[in-house]
Amino acid sequence: MAKKKTKKKKAQSKAKSVKDLVKKEYTEEEKARIANYRERSKRQQIKFESLGSGSGNLRLHQRTDKALDKAKFLETFGTPDCDLQNYLLIQAIKTFIGVKSSKEPDYDKMADFCNNALAILNGIQPKDEIEGMLAVQMIGIHNMAMDCICMAMRTKRVDQMNLYINGATKLSRVFANQMEVLKKYRSKGQQKIVVEHVHVNEGGQAIVGVVNPGGGGSNDKKRE
Repeated sequence: MAKKKTKKKKAQSKAKSVKDLVKKEYTEEEKARIANYRERSKRQQIKFESLGSGSGNLRLHQRTDKALDKAKFLETFGTPDCDLQNYLLIQAIKTFIGVKSSKEPDYDKMADFCNNALAILNGIQPKDEIEGMLAVQMIGIHNMAMDCICMAMRTKRVDQMNLYINGATKLSRVFANQMEVLKKYRSKGQQKIVVEHVHVNEGGQAIVGVVNPGGGGSNDKKRE
């Protein structure tokens, strides 16, 4: 009798586990989120791995081919120049807390610092050298702001807390300005065309004027 109950419980448990694996139909909002995740995941970032404890030597993780590697580095730094890529990466990782342990760099964590910086740069995807430099500056400003916030949370002195909060506030404003500068720089050369809305009565004609930024309406008008 006891064996039968045990078998029944096992069967019920197995049926429940199988049922849990069956996902209900996704909603449209859930489908959009999953599709967005899959699309972002296709853009695999460059990753490094350490060659040994304390060595400071890194190598590419899961190297594909030279052409694709070069394309990934270009998308990450905004420049095809290898020396400049290394220079920008070094500048970025120096702004992370914990890069230096006492006086020497913490080589055991160097791969993590590099990959964190690369993940951010891969998200920004600078289009040229200027955007690459700005993206690295944004990493530094963000890290400094978070450092100030962390110190404000740790201290018990009100005067020091206010000092750190003021620093974080200023740095956050700089970061917001950097985002605005990047947005304006990327939109350079793009012109907006605004079509005027005109009510047309039966049997009438519509006049559509094209308005360019920074100027009045165009002299060219199209009659329909």
